[in-house]
Amino acid sequence: MDKKEPIKVYGYKRVSTEEQVDGMSLQTQELAIQAYAEQHNLEVVHIFHDDGISAKTAKRPQLQEMLAKLTAKDNEVHGVVVYNLSRISRDLESYSRDIGYHLSAKGVRLYSTVENIDDTPEGRLMRNIALSIHQYDNDTKSRTVKDNMKQVALEGWWQGNIPYGYSRLKVPIGVKDKDGKTKERLTLEPDSNNDLSDKMRMMLERFSEGDLKQSELTDYAESIGLYSPKGERFAPQSMNNILRNITYAGFVCNKMTDFEPVKAKHVGLISLETYLRNQAVLDGRKPDEAMPRFTASYPLKHSLLCINCHKPLTGSAPTGGSGKSSPRYHCTRCTGTGSKGLDRTNELFEAFLNDVTPTDKTIKLFDVIVRRIAKDKLSNVNKAISDVRDDMTKIDTDMQKALQSMLDGDISKQEKEDYQSSLRIKRLNLEDELNKLRDIQSLNESTITYVCNFMDAPARMWQDADAETKVIFQQMVTENGIVFDLKNEKFGTDGLSMFYRLKDNKKDPSKADESLMVTQVDQSWNNIVEGIVRIDEAVEEHGTVNQTDIIGGSNG
Repeated sequence: MDKKEPIKVYGYKRVSTEEQVDGMSLQTQELAIQAYAEQHNLEVVHIFHDDGISAKTAKRPQLQEMLAKLTAKDNEVHGVVVYNLSRISRDLESYSRDIGYHLSAKGVRLYSTVENIDDTPEGRLMRNIALSIHQYDNDTKSRTVKDNMKQVALEGWWQGNIPYGYSRLKVPIGVKDKDGKTKERLTLEPDSNNDLSDKMRMMLERFSEGDLKQSELTDYAESIGLYSPKGERFAPQSMNNILRNITYAGFVCNKMTDFEPVKAKHVGLISLETYLRNQAVLDGRKPDEAMPRFTASYPLKHSLLCINCHKPLTGSAPTGGSGKSSPRYHCTRCTGTGSKGLDRTNELFEAFLNDVTPTDKTIKLFDVIVRRIAKDKLSNVNKAISDVRDDMTKIDTDMQKALQSMLDGDISKQEKEDYQSSLRIKRLNLEDELNKLRDIQSLNESTITYVCNFMDAPARMWQDADAETKVIFQQMVTENGIVFDLKNEKFGTDGLSMFYRLKDNKKDPSKADESLMVTQVDQSWNNIVEGIVRIDEAVEEHGTVNQTDIIGGSNG
């Protein structure tokens, strides 16, 4: 009896960097594929391989080349053999959409050397279960890696690209692993090459003096022999990135720390005070108006002003006769003003915030602005989605045209395959872009309402904020600080921001209250707000604006 003609198949193998060293080498996979083919009367025509590439998506050069050959009209290969399904995909949805669809459309069967899959209902079930298990394994590993990276960052260790002016230093930590290797984590050390770190420090400290523009700082850097990594003058954006980077002050602040500054293991080139002075200059403030150093222990430090000298109060924790410290606020310049305990001061400030509310005009303007931004943003997103869909349709049309051109003899089969392969990659990129654009369409009416309500609750905003955000929040409510009478436990409001005012909850305030509780109404601000609101309402109603709409028919 004659032996059946073997079925022609392709082999496909893939490794990531980690799998290469964990026993999942390309050679191991190829030997398993060849052995499986011999046992099942399969002829391996060619083995495609992607080295060091993740299986999370189908954007792999060799995989795309294999799919192009399998979907060609004159294809004689009817199967693909993999070591296991994780080699071709680790995502069930991606496999079905980007790989399985093309295989089934051409009647190409997928074989696994270790998993029992075939074209029966049971075999397809086993295939989907195996892919789901590989996806779960991949997601679990990804979460573990992210958790580990976050822990490393919160401990102050450095990860990622090395900032300009530093060099890499590996620090051994922990115990040896199963291979006898000591685990290592990165930290940073100043680069001594050509005095680079010293020149970076000189530039950052020079800018903190406040008398140079950012463009002039580039000239200064050139004068001391400091150039960009490419040996050129610093570009404006590169210079701004360096000045904004708190890494140079000895902190880690990135996605892994939720963008909260964490004291780092590496030594800063400049002090935190210098960094904050630079931020003040960049923000258009004078260096001596730089944001005070944030502290979780004394969140109101430098924002509470002495009732006598109107200078910032100091926070300290003197030790009593019992040896126990007593955190409190006091003025170091004036005598007889007394002091107030930390907890009591925080309690009083929260009570004060409960008596503060945004002006009606502010909330209305804020609502108008948010809605306008949301409308413009969503309009742009909808147009972008439409454009992406048009591009995807054009790609589909071009793929059909390429096939027809080959059938008409205008182009060769290889030219058609190369062209369609490049189009598939472009289409996959467009699908990713389309998914991201759809995510942006999440802004809705309830979101806008929540934002406005949150602005209307300053006490809750204060309670929920971290230490650094509290400093920023204080400046939004009181701008230049707020007077606090330590003895009488009263706050002044003569510095209250134009965005906020005191609630009208006292019919007959005492003179003592009036001396402190003063709300200055900025009529020009009210006029601006009223004008913007009228313009917006006119555009909404008529689609245009005229003079009557702006002045509302009133005088002035």
